[in-house]
Amino acid sequence: MADRRGIARIGMRAVGGVVGIGVAIVAVAGATLLPLPDYAISAPAQTVTPVPADQQRVCPGPVLALAADAGAATRPSAVSSPSFASSADGADVRARPLKPDAESASSDQAPLVASVSTPQGATKPPLFAAAQSQIASTEDLAGLASSACAEPSADAWLVAGATSLGQTSLVLLSNAGEVDATVELSIYTESGVVSAPGATGIVVPAGSQKVVPLAGLATSASAPVVRVRASGGEVVASMQQSYEQGIQPRGAEIAGATAAPSRQQIIPGVTIASMAAISGAQSAEGVGVDFPVVRLLVPGDKDAQITIGAVGEAGTAAGNSYATTLKAGTVAEVPLDQLKDGSYTVTVNSSVPVVSAVRTSVIGTKLRDFTWFSSTQPLQKDLLASVPSGGEATLHFANAGESDRTVTVTGVTGGGKPTTLTVPAEGGVHVKVAPGSYRVAGADGLHGSISFAGDGRASSFALAPPGALAAPITVYPK
Repeated sequence: MADRRGIARIGMRAVGGVVGIGVAIVAVAGATLLPLPDYAISAPAQTVTPVPADQQRVCPGPVLALAADAGAATRPSAVSSPSFASSADGADVRARPLKPDAESASSDQAPLVASVSTPQGATKPPLFAAAQSQIASTEDLAGLASSACAEPSADAWLVAGATSLGQTSLVLLSNAGEVDATVELSIYTESGVVSAPGATGIVVPAGSQKVVPLAGLATSASAPVVRVRASGGEVVASMQQSYEQGIQPRGAEIAGATAAPSRQQIIPGVTIASMAAISGAQSAEGVGVDFPVVRLLVPGDKDAQITIGAVGEAGTAAGNSYATTLKAGTVAEVPLDQLKDGSYTVTVNSSVPVVSAVRTSVIGTKLRDFTWFSSTQPLQKDLLASVPSGGEATLHFANAGESDRTVTVTGVTGGGKPTTLTVPAEGGVHVKVAPGSYRVAGADGLHGSISFAGDGRASSFALAPPGALAAPITVYPK
């Protein structure tokens, strides 16, 4: 009996152990499979929408001439005064001058800063645009120079200028801020990167403009590209270029910054005129600078495979395509001499990021001039465009997309009727406009520019989207 009772006790203990193990397994499985209470505590946060800052547009100021005084050959002096146009949607535009670096005969010859404030209670900043234009006419300097008034930036690319025989180029640095800005210029030419000690540590005082003659940093450069980087403050950079052949002035232009390096660059509104006269003058001195060209730079360290397409805007001649290889770190120019007179959208596609712009020339009955067309950024849906007086103006739009687009252009002043334009896919369109301000609707993703023309006169500037002013931010207090 004792043995049987012992065997029974051992069996009960074994059964109890198995049951205990089963209970433990069920408990672990339940803890794994069943949802547990969530006791996580999220960090306190608050979304804050700052008050939008004043919008600013800085104009480059009047055309400048060097050597007006034999005792100060590098001292620039202002030539006459530009006309100014601005417009804001539901806000007043305020204008104030910057302290000029150039000699000026009157206060009207100072660069201007236009600004607007966001009305109290408004949910977004007002649309705002400003631009200037000037016809210079002296014995040594003549031409039509127009320019958009631009927002300050810490990094900009100037694809324009030359310091070869007869060419004068000035880098205009405008600081509308309240603190000094220190600027560094990186200069590229057809020979490569230029090492110039004077290109660094350039101080642009607050509320003033600094003029830097490019010939003092890069001599005999026929195709320079200048990168402008600012620290301590932001500046607006422009390139004034003038050309004199013998004793005859052959044009002047003020070129703004181009779009940042990208594998695709869109240059709208490139206008070709008087190609027959340019070709007929090919035996003359300096005719090489009259043919239309695309200036290109690969700022990186890899060579680029470049394809350039020129597509005629609606109602103009068909375009052409060009292909080439571009060496890294050097500037090259690709001629567009096969194009006929008309307006074109020029597209640059590259295997690596590049910067680009197009230069064209015009020969009139008595005068000559040239123009720089900058690559542009995509526009926002709605914008204002200001057209200063100075020549017959044309508003251009380019569409890099795969479907047609429709934009509406309405004159802000004078009660003009809306004009509806169809911008074809991978093409462009233009419309003539009078001096004044215009509201453009439906332009998101398109590219735009305004060109000016006359008898022996030409100029252009790009339309640019505004920068971000006051995006909401999330604050995490400690």
